[in-house]
Amino acid sequence: MRRFPGKRRGGDLFDVIRISEDVLALCMFDVDAAGMRAPFVSAVAKLCFTNHIRLGLSPSSVVDLVDKAVLEDVATDLCLAVFLGYLDLHDNRLTYCTAGRFRPLIFRREGMSIESLSWHGGGIGRADGGVRGEAHTYLGRGDCLVLFTDGFYRLFDGVGSACRKAAGDFIRDMLSTASVSVLMTRIEEKYAAASLKHTVEDDISIVCTEMLTRSRRNQIKERLGFGADEIVFLQFINYLEETDRAASFILSAMDAAGYPDESIRKMKIVLTELLVNAIVHGNRRDRTKRVSIGHTIDRGRAVISVMDEGEGFDPSILSDPTLPENLDRPWGRGLFIVRHYVDSITFNSTGNRVTIVKSNTI
Repeated sequence: MRRFPGKRRGGDLFDVIRISEDVLALCMFDVDAAGMRAPFVSAVAKLCFTNHIRLGLSPSSVVDLVDKAVLEDVATDLCLAVFLGYLDLHDNRLTYCTAGRFRPLIFRREGMSIESLSWHGGGIGRADGGVRGEAHTYLGRGDCLVLFTDGFYRLFDGVGSACRKAAGDFIRDMLSTASVSVLMTRIEEKYAAASLKHTVEDDISIVCTEMLTRSRRNQIKERLGFGADEIVFLQFINYLEETDRAASFILSAMDAAGYPDESIRKMKIVLTELLVNAIVHGNRRDRTKRVSIGHTIDRGRAVISVMDEGEGFDPSILSDPTLPENLDRPWGRGLFIVRHYVDSITFNSTGNRVTIVKSNTI
């Protein structure tokens, strides 16, 4: 993020709030006036936003509630332009709401193009703000979300749509051939040149967020042994009490796909064994560690992968529990049953992931 001061004291503000392990809230404000009141109003709005975001409300709901609070509790005629987006790192989905004159941009690495995010209603603090909605989009690896306050347009010649086009072309051209840091350096140079001409009236804040990795969902799918293009249902559990719920999703999918009752009954035993093993033996009942489960099921076969965060083991060292010398040993019986109830079972090289395949006999 970079912030450049203008001639007048403004109320530009940017914040990142972690909602959960996988979700970040990105928030930017721009007050439409200057002076000592502007940063005060912006700070009050930030506090309101933080409180409502942590309640788990949607972006548009948060914006509407903050708008109501500002109108009722803050004695000012100032108006705020706002961008509020929730970035879900699980699948790189951005759900957002804009209020006022914000026109955030996305640079798409594939195609080297600029996409303007949609606008949803009037600014905060105006009684005629209108009905605000929200939209969503997905960010691919290398895509950049560019947020900036209205003063950024003052760095480009022209007015209205001409300024917006010039700004978008500039960002596209820079990110197509250079890094985010180079983009920021070039903006600093444009700001310095504009300052010499005394054309910078408003504060300028600009944030460029680049997606450096694939979505966590695709990373998890890969670790579970699935391909990036496969449609996989993912689940995560930490406790033994969650095993029945996790298994029920898989069993219900098998039932909907037409698997016979006998196969579903055996699969319940298989899943119970694998999930309990992952929590008790893999994660050693450490509740800070999770078990990842992925499944893809159609009418032909069910593929299920279970992975813990333990050190793994060597499945080849497990002896046959049916041999006389092993009858009194307490381990190995569960996996022995699993091997006989599924069509195939494979482990990764570490031994902390097991994948089973069950064909539909109908």
